[in-house]
Amino acid sequence: MAIGLAFAGAVTLATAADSSLESALTFYASFDHGTDADLAKGDKRLFTLVDKQPKAGNHTEGMTRLAKGKGLSGGALHFTKRKAKWLLYGGAKNFHFAEKDWNGTVSFWLKVDPINELDPGYVDPIQITPNTWNDASFFVDFNKDGNPRAFRLGAFADRAVWNPTKKEVPEPQRPLVPAKSHPFSKDKWTHVAFTWERFNTGKKDGVAMLYLNGKKEGSITGWNQQFSWGGKEHRILIGLNYMGLFDELACFNRALSAKEIKRIHTHQATLATLLK
Repeated sequence: MAIGLAFAGAVTLATAADSSLESALTFYASFDHGTDADLAKGDKRLFTLVDKQPKAGNHTEGMTRLAKGKGLSGGALHFTKRKAKWLLYGGAKNFHFAEKDWNGTVSFWLKVDPINELDPGYVDPIQITPNTWNDASFFVDFNKDGNPRAFRLGAFADRAVWNPTKKEVPEPQRPLVPAKSHPFSKDKWTHVAFTWERFNTGKKDGVAMLYLNGKKEGSITGWNQQFSWGGKEHRILIGLNYMGLFDELACFNRALSAKEIKRIHTHQATLATLLK
């Protein structure tokens, strides 16, 4: 009976945790039924940057396409050419922003061999900003050099805040952290997540953390993480110069705990089934 009660308690706790995940979810694209998001607080449509302007739909001339049955459990996006036009989702309401004490999480999966599948140069599977990569921006990237190429998280505040002189700053002195491990493979999915807490406080107390396959890989600390996005249109850009599979993109309006991120990884299936 004690075992039964313990099991019942575990189920109740798991259900409560999943409910908390669902309430924090602001955007979710499974790519199982198309390129439109399954859940979106804002615009659910996928856009392509054409002549620097977003155009609804996928206009990559087949260079990026839906791959049915190739996802974690269903479909996925398959990026095949570095030169493909950039894809994006609108950030308004989909990617929560707060002018004070801002927190959040991004989660997705990649299947890629960085050594043999990526062309030379920086590769950003995701970049979120109304500006450029080094001005009020989040991104994860594969470095242009190295064997294997380092996978990194960048959390760059307003450029006027983190680099007021606008001089070239060596990479080790940037708000950037490389992963400790190299789990990426063309045969296995890798779960990527990053969180941020205490951004837009006016203090150097912001923390951004990078997770791979449910394990913390590093953190960015000691910076005044001031992101001045108010009144600007931020975008969720995906697959910049990337060549591989991309799946299960999710954004949350709070920093998920390490246990919650591990639970998403351990589930090894579409996020929708975890939230049921």
